[in-house]
Amino acid sequence: MFFHKDKKRCSLLTSLLNNTYHRRQNKSFKGKFGDFVTKMEANEAGESFFTTKLFGQETKRTCERIWRCLKKDKVTSIGIYGVKGVGKTTLAKLINHLLQQKTQSQVFWINISQKSSIRELQSDIAAAIGLDLLEEEDEEKRATALHDSFKGKKDFVLILDDVLEDIPLKMLGNPLKVEGGRLIVTSCLLETCQKMGCQRKFGVKKLEEEESWSFFIEKLGNEKVVIPQEVEGMAKSVVNSCGGLPLRITTIAKSLKGLELDGVNKWKKALESIIQESFKGENNDVIEMLLYSFNCLKEQNLQQCFLYCCLYPEDEKIPKDKLISRFILEGLIDTKETREAEFEEGYEILSRLESVCLLESAIDNKGNQCVKMHNLIREMALRITNENPKFMVKAGVQLNDAPKEDEWLESLDKASLMRNEIAEIPAGTSAKCPRLTTLMLQQNYHLLKIPDSFFEHMKALRVLDLGYTCIEKLPDSVSDLENLTALLLAFCWNLRSMPTLEKLEALQELDLSGTGIQTLPVALETLLNLKCLNLHAMRWLEKIPIGILPQISSLQCLVLSHHIDVEGEELEELKELEEFQGRFSNVQDFNQFINAQENEGCLRFYRILVGQYDGLGPMTQIQFNHNRFSDKLVKCYGLGKEDEVLLLPQDIEHLKIESCNNFSGCLSEHLPRLYDSKDLKYFKVRWCNKLEYLMRIEVGEESVIFHSLEHLDLLELHSFVGIFDDWKTSLRASISVSIFSCLRMIRIERCHSIKKLFPIGLCSNMQNIERIYVLSCSQIEEIIADENDGIVVLPTLTRIYLWSLPELKSICNGKMDCNSIKKVSIKECGKLRKLPFFFSSQEEDEKFTIPSTLKEIAIHSSDKEWWESLEWDNPNTRNELQPFVKYW
Repeated sequence: MFFHKDKKRCSLLTSLLNNTYHRRQNKSFKGKFGDFVTKMEANEAGESFFTTKLFGQETKRTCERIWRCLKKDKVTSIGIYGVKGVGKTTLAKLINHLLQQKTQSQVFWINISQKSSIRELQSDIAAAIGLDLLEEEDEEKRATALHDSFKGKKDFVLILDDVLEDIPLKMLGNPLKVEGGRLIVTSCLLETCQKMGCQRKFGVKKLEEEESWSFFIEKLGNEKVVIPQEVEGMAKSVVNSCGGLPLRITTIAKSLKGLELDGVNKWKKALESIIQESFKGENNDVIEMLLYSFNCLKEQNLQQCFLYCCLYPEDEKIPKDKLISRFILEGLIDTKETREAEFEEGYEILSRLESVCLLESAIDNKGNQCVKMHNLIREMALRITNENPKFMVKAGVQLNDAPKEDEWLESLDKASLMRNEIAEIPAGTSAKCPRLTTLMLQQNYHLLKIPDSFFEHMKALRVLDLGYTCIEKLPDSVSDLENLTALLLAFCWNLRSMPTLEKLEALQELDLSGTGIQTLPVALETLLNLKCLNLHAMRWLEKIPIGILPQISSLQCLVLSHHIDVEGEELEELKELEEFQGRFSNVQDFNQFINAQENEGCLRFYRILVGQYDGLGPMTQIQFNHNRFSDKLVKCYGLGKEDEVLLLPQDIEHLKIESCNNFSGCLSEHLPRLYDSKDLKYFKVRWCNKLEYLMRIEVGEESVIFHSLEHLDLLELHSFVGIFDDWKTSLRASISVSIFSCLRMIRIERCHSIKKLFPIGLCSNMQNIERIYVLSCSQIEEIIADENDGIVVLPTLTRIYLWSLPELKSICNGKMDCNSIKKVSIKECGKLRKLPFFFSSQEEDEKFTIPSTLKEIAIHSSDKEWWESLEWDNPNTRNELQPFVKYW
């Protein structure tokens, strides 16, 4: 009922069919199980229980995993899920065949109709197991009879194919309550498999392009049917249009196989006929199959969240956090007590949409977790939204002109014109869209003017995104959009002023980041429902007037520019604040904020700069990602008073200390909570010229410090002597096993006073260390200080870089067992005489074994003579290592 002839939709499909085919290398499926499947498939001739050969490397691996569960892992219930037509039934039929051929199990196959009642299913199962239920009317008694019949079967598997909704197994004879009973369920929904209690769930993925083509050739008849080279590209485009669905590919192959195609013209005509059929929505069986998965989403909010994704351009990787934020603003996620709870529901929604293959997981070039729509699935969504709800989607199609006034229909619910080249909405244009709730105009980088009349009839508008445009003035009519929940103006560089916000009482999110606004909008403090306020990178905004922030007590997310100083007491009233980014110029305001949040607040994520801001970019700023952040980061820069004590948040994960020359002696004296920072993962200290040590180990406290630390950077600390200020304490045998137990990387650079890096007592803890970098430390003599000649074991160490260490005499006094070492890089370490990583496993055995992981020993070109003069326990060691040596 959703499909109508639509030339514009046809043009989208035509574009899809003309996409370039990219060939990928097809890896062979190896192993005894794979060979068995191949032989078994080859033996299928004539009438067969399964009619489609198992195809696709992922599907074959899935089949192998299912078979392993049934044979070895003793799993009693398995769910197989995926979009309709992807091959779930074919996979289940193959498993059925394997069970019958390779085991003594009885297998009962039940096809589930969408209209099947419990009674009908009971009858189908009874017929399959040889039970007569004709005279029994009561469903519970029928279920008991089924259960009793199952008890008489020592080893059986019940396969329920194409289950749409949760079926109570109790009413089907409770097969899993019988010893020897097992269950396999196929469904379009992962959720159905979960509700039916499946212990293991396996998703069936669509075929890759190369696999789709190979499958098509197989179904066409291999060498029996030869496709002329002149039309091969067109044929591949047709196959690609099937969206990796084996059922659709099989249908097309069979239709072509039945024709006598003995020339280029006939092939071309046949393929063009298939393309023309694709234009007709009513006959497009691919869309029909995908629509089936959409209709399986019974909850309306799930369907609406899915359809919302088609507002973005084709092939768009949509950051999950940004999308969930839109779901919240659109009212697609129920209001909860915390912002975090709302996002958790959003993640669950996206996970469910991915589980039914309507969305795909992706990562963008910034490393953000994203989702994307396959082109065919987006085409389906566009067809649905051509009727109800009604969308106008012209996103990323290089529009130069805005839609004309008659294109703005009264029935329109949402409109997306994002990422085009629209420069102006003509004066006098009035979009008469009383139902419109969403308008996306962002990333029209040349858009300068929007007339006041444009918004006059959009009284229902909830979300307005004008980000990344060149507008200089926001139309006054925006002030009358009383239902607006989000006004998004990110990086409208030319925007200098805004109309009053007095009537926008429903506003929940206001994004002014990167705008040229010099003063905050009038009536900002009256927005009692405002939850998110983004004032990042507003270089013309000099300050936030005292008293405004405390009045917006509903704020859950506050992002401020780093040049704006904020006082601690200004934020004390924000007891619902969960996410904060900003700067405190002094320690007192920072401590006041942290104390208030820990006592009465609910702060979860933060990026806080404490100290000076001098506009030096990344050196003083905390990098800003416009998506929702999940950091727990504090950066101190340029603190100057020696008696200041900084109260770190107890859950801090990321700490940077830079240019704090007031921090002298031991750092923990200035940061006493460093001992309690159990979650600290990244720690960087730089340009603190008076600092000598990081920590003082106290008896009874060593079990706490640094037990979660993964990354430690110590850079340009001119007075730095060592990590701990009590070297003898550090060397004792009883040192806690938790110190540095999670450390993966340490980098120390330009620290010219340190002579020893690690006490030997720590090395037994550092079983997860992967990389060690010691660079340009002019006085260092030992990396691992050890008076004995034992063996230090670092099983995960893969790289060690030792550069410009003129006084280095020893990496380790004994030997180092590093079985994962990949690269050793040495430069200007003239006094170093031995490399302890390479030694014979037994002293009396002259044979030397090179670690299998070793890839390279990188030696600076100026150190060739040094390499030749190194001392080795075994005279053959240098010759055996020589092939790994690379000079640079």
